Amino acid sequence: MIITETPYQDVLNMRRQVMYPGKDTEFVKLPDDEQGLHIGAYENGELISVMSIFLHGRDVQFRKLATRNDMQGKGFASALMQWLIDYANDMKLNRLWCNARTNATDFYKKFGYEETDEHFSQNGYEYIVMERKFQFQN
Repeated sequence: MIITETPYQDVLNMRRQVMYPGKDTEFVKLPDDEQGLHIGAYENGELISVMSIFLHGRDVQFRKLATRNDMQGKGFASALMQWLIDYANDMKLNRLWCNARTNATDFYKKFGYEETDEHFSQNGYEYIVMERKFQFQN
């Protein structure tokens, strides 16, 4: 498996295919996508899983973690999550956070994320803000 920066159009295609199959590509674009870093996990040259990360000071928000339907449960999203945690440690960031679909909270908890009190609904899904904080000594 190789984890690397991924072409934006490939990320959009994966988001649409996995998260919103009935929608067009325009629907899956985020308003701030051009400020994001788009990361993908590849196996044998094929894109399997993607995430987009956005730096806000010493915090990083990751959005739209998606894995190809036929490859889910094989560790690709976990590898991306571990890559992000390693990145946060290397950069000595304060916090990682996401808007998690409520049916996916157990996945994030495995990586040390905790639920916050922030909940909302969007596009027919229920979400909760989850975060993982880091503490580094100066």
